[in-house]
Amino acid sequence: MNRNPARRLAETSSLMGLMEFRPRMTVVLVFLTLMVAVFGWRFFQDSGGRRVDEMAREAVGLYAGSPAGASGAGASLDPSEASRRVHEYSGAHLEFPREEADFVLTGVRRETFGKRPAAAIRFRFGRDSFLLLAFRQDRLLGNRPAAAFPEESFLSGERDGKSYVFWERDGASYIMVSDVDVTRAFDLVRRFFT
Repeated sequence: MNRNPARRLAETSSLMGLMEFRPRMTVVLVFLTLMVAVFGWRFFQDSGGRRVDEMAREAVGLYAGSPAGASGAGASLDPSEASRRVHEYSGAHLEFPREEADFVLTGVRRETFGKRPAAAIRFRFGRDSFLLLAFRQDRLLGNRPAAAFPEESFLSGERDGKSYVFWERDGASYIMVSDVDVTRAFDLVRRFFT
């Protein structure tokens, strides 16, 4: 026990304990700081999924808001003209299949998607109609380089009875919406757009 009053006063009068070294308190504070950092990092990583979900909701609304026949059931666009218009409207480079007889481009329009300019491409594959939105924005799936296997940077799902596939490539983001099963939509994306 310390009976020296001068020493006891110096030990108890430090400004909020900043001058004292308490090993247990230091370990607890370091542990809590690491927990907050890990939680914040996980929260930041998960926010990309939520933003994709909001974009899927908006894309499904655009798909449902314009009937499939509105762009002309018999009309067909030239793939090179459609690619030029997509680049003009959104800045994204996108090539369309030319040799596939079932793939028919029916329209390319300028849209505002998530407060950004986007190209809305309507096409048919067989008897099914699709809406593909192409736009430039910050990467939502992380700032890592392009994945070795394209499946690593795809998100797909269903909303309001419509399937969607989201992916990023060459600095642009794409989301495709349709009434078909999500596996068929995903296969179509892998076949024609990656």
